[in-house]
This record gives sequence, structure tokens and C-alpha cells, in this order.
Amino acid sequence: MTTESASNLEDGTPRDLTRRAASKGAAIVAVYLVGMTAIAASAYTLRDQDFSAPDIVTEITDSLPLPDDLVEGEASPHRGLLSRPAAASDAPRMASLSAPDTRLTDDLFSPLSRIFAGKPSVLPPDRPAFGQEPSLELLPEGSEIAEPLELDAVTPSAPGIVTTSLRPQLRPQTLDTNSDDSKPGVQLASLSPAQMKALLAPDTTAEPSTPRIANSSGKCPNQLSRDIPRRSRSAPGAKAVLASVQNVDGVKRDQTVLREILNGNMPGFIRNLAPVNISGRAADGSNVSITLCVTPDYLALGSDRDYVRVPLGLRAATRIGEEFNMILPTPRMVDTIYRQADLRLSPRPMTPGPQMTSTNYFMRHNATVEAQRHSAGAAPGTLISGHKKDVVLTTRLASNRGRVAIYGWHRSNGKPIQPLSTVHGAGYADYSHGVRLVSRTAFLNGKSIDLRTLMADPRYAGLLSSEGPISGPGLRMAALASN
Repeated sequence: MTTESASNLEDGTPRDLTRRAASKGAAIVAVYLVGMTAIAASAYTLRDQDFSAPDIVTEITDSLPLPDDLVEGEASPHRGLLSRPAAASDAPRMASLSAPDTRLTDDLFSPLSRIFAGKPSVLPPDRPAFGQEPSLELLPEGSEIAEPLELDAVTPSAPGIVTTSLRPQLRPQTLDTNSDDSKPGVQLASLSPAQMKALLAPDTTAEPSTPRIANSSGKCPNQLSRDIPRRSRSAPGAKAVLASVQNVDGVKRDQTVLREILNGNMPGFIRNLAPVNISGRAADGSNVSITLCVTPDYLALGSDRDYVRVPLGLRAATRIGEEFNMILPTPRMVDTIYRQADLRLSPRPMTPGPQMTSTNYFMRHNATVEAQRHSAGAAPGTLISGHKKDVVLTTRLASNRGRVAIYGWHRSNGKPIQPLSTVHGAGYADYSHGVRLVSRTAFLNGKSIDLRTLMADPRYAGLLSSEGPISGPGLRMAALASN
């Protein structure tokens, strides 16, 4: 056997490596046993040691003194709100925080169990039920309970500081929430419910500048047409204006006609409004009389000697109504106007077709109407009806946006050729259409009142519309004019 084989074990491992590993293992075991013995001895020595919580609050408050107004004293308004913590000797010990039966026995394994497992957890007392006074049984003897914090009124030291308490206050008995008195400049947020109701209610007061109307006079006050401008002497006649739009129809023609009428280029008899009387019972059973003031004929372009009745789309018609302080009639108003007209003309329909909207077509129809008027011997400005369909105001326009409503063209038996219809677009107008306007000022039992108020009032709306109350006719007219 060689020397090299003698120094190895049977599996070829060197013998020196085995000896070195055995000595290192013995050293590790010895160190481990010594360390564990030291730990166990230390734990056994400290098993009965009392531990107190560190006086953190005391150190902080000592290093940072409290303000004078928060320190206990006779002159402090916050006396008792904040107090310095108890001395360290008064602090409760950790042993007193655990139940008596949680103390471990002094057996061999007690020190180790205290180090690695710790003391059993301390369960807090049950939270008291809502409204129940807290129990004092678990509090250490001599402990104090802080009183609830109260907020005093702030003493202002500068302008703009609120001086009221943060607590809810009872409503002052001197506050009158039912007062109807309103002062100039009062803000909406300070109005009482009664004042808000009065503010939002329609204005039914009479216009001081508008006199009372005598229903038997057959004449409306001239003041009602004061918003219609006077015609300039240099304004062109109807034939000259319409010659410039001979090959144009629809909205483009409306723009030219609208500009001329808003500048007052219309015959003077249109300004002489005619009264139309409506008598009947209101919804509350009372007898009422309502007088409407309407244009005696449909809107016409030009002078007293050279004029043509012009059909207009809905936007142009409502725009003129807004400028002249007037509105469109309802179908029921159209019926009433026909029955009370001084001259009822028979309809003269023309051959239907695409040419119905042309300028030439409505000029020809105007000549036919003028021949009827001359034949009847009626002067211009006579209340005339039956020769056109009316552009009307109806609740259907709310659900048929972008449409125009037309109605009328009564036959001699009083039945209209055209029932209420919204089939055409808002810009449509043909020779058979006419625009008659009604003054916003009406007369209820001889006293002036806003017609829009009557139309929205359930007591009187049935006399003016077969559709019941029309809420917000003024807003509706403005909306139609902006389409």
C-alpha cells in the first residue's frame, strides 16, 4: 500500500478533512449551548421585573411649554380642557394591564415562553352601546376622565371674522318667513317662499300708459301699435322689392321681406289694430269678456297704394311678432276672427305644384284677393278674413320642432279648408299662407292684461285655445324666432 492510499478512507476522502470538520462541529455546538444558557438565565432573572410606559407626553410638554391660555389656571377660559400628564410614578404598570389568570407559572419553560411567545394578548373592554354611559370598572384607580370639549364663540380680532357659534342655533322668533314685503335690491337667496312665488307669478298689473277699452267703440288704442315703425317716404313699393327676389323663394326671400318690414316698409292700415271680442264663462264659472287687438289683414309689404300680402316662414313671422310686441294667434283665435270679420272672403285656391312657393304665384293670388275686396266695396284696413291660411301658435310645435303650424282658410260655412297641420318645415311658405299678429296687450273685462298671462291661466285658457293652457307663450315665440 502506498503512502497516499494510507491517508485516505475507503471512499477516497482525506482523513485530515474529516478531523477538521469534527472539531468545527463541536465548537459550533458548544457556542450554541452557551448562548442558549445565557438567554435562559437572563429571562429567568427578569421574570418579575415591572415595566412602565415611557413618559413620552411628559418629555414633550416639558420641552415645549403650553401656551398661557391653555395652562390650567383660574383666569384661563379653557381651564380643564388640557392638563399635564401624570407623573411617571402614577403610570399604570404593564402587569396591571393583564388579567390575573394570564401570569405564567415559574416552571422550566416559562422564561423561554416569555421571550419567544410573549405574554398573552390583553383584550380591550367591550365598547359601550350607543347612548350608554361608559363603564368605569376597568379604569385604574385615580384615573380622570376628560370632559367633552366645548367650542366657545370666537372673539373677533379683525374685520370679517364670523362671531357665531358652530353649534346649530334655533330660528329667531322675530324672523317672519311669511312676509310678502319686498325691498329694492333684495337678493333671491334671502326671499321667503311667498316672495319667490310672487316674483315668479305672471305680471297681471295693468299698463299705466294703456287706457281702458270700450268694447262698443270698435277700435283698439293706438299705443298698442307704437312698436311698429313708421314707413319712410323713400321706401320702395312692393313691386320694386319683389322684383329683386323674383327668382328667389323660401328663406332667402324671407330675409329681404323681413328687412323691409322691420324698417316699417308696410301699408299704414296694418297699424290700425281691430278689436275681437270673446265672451263666455271662465273655468271658475264666472262670466268674462276678453278683447283681442289684431292686425286687420295679413302682413303686407309696400305702401298704401302699392302693397302685396307676403307669406313668410315661421322664423321670419315670429321675429316680426317679437319686434312689434305681438304674438301669433291660436287656431281658436283664428276661428273667432273669422266669425267677427267685417268682410269674409271665399277662398280662391290656385293650381297646386312646385310653383306654389314662387314669388310670382303669391303676387297673382294677392291680385285675386284685391279684386274680391274691391268687389265687396271694403276699404283697406277693414277686418278681413277667409282669404288665407294662418301661421299659428300651438302646443304641437314643442313636439314637432323645426316645423311650421298652419290652420284656416275658412269656407262660407265657417269650416276651414286647412285643419291644424305641422307637416311643412319651418322655412316653408306658399301663396296661401298669411301672417296675422295679435297684440300682447289684451283686455279682461275692459282692463288691460298681458295676453300671454291669459293663455297660461287655466281659468281663461279655454276661451283662447282648444289645447288648454299654453305655458310660456312668450318664451315659445322667442324660441321659434331663433330657429
